[in-house]
Amino acid sequence: MFSVILACDDPYRTADIFVTRLGWRLVFATPADSDDRLACVELGDAQVMLGTAEEEFLPGAARPYRGAGVEVYIRLPESIEIDEVHRRHAAGNVVTRPLARREWGEVAFHFEVDGYRFLVAQAEPTTAR
Repeated sequence: MFSVILACDDPYRTADIFVTRLGWRLVFATPADSDDRLACVELGDAQVMLGTAEEEFLPGAARPYRGAGVEVYIRLPESIEIDEVHRRHAAGNVVTRPLARREWGEVAFHFEVDGYRFLVAQAEPTTAR
């Protein structure tokens, strides 16, 4: 399994955005007073780790470019309704490109949280659900 660790100013606040506003599931969070401040959120079977933006992980000179040129791709399984996921993200005011059928054969939308861009996609259904 592959998972990215995103450098966040406050991984717990960012996890709270994913969970309370966007409907993701909190997999775990280390104690706030831990030496290893980390949270993990999940949508479908895709997990995103949220770490700290301390100097060792994100040098000060790189902070203005956090997330530049990177987009996290999340492919939803058929068991999850992408329309509902999109609705929840739109209500959370994070959607940057609307839900649409894409020329590569998926239905997808884009959103952004804490300077990081995400593409949530799902294969177009071949039959009615």
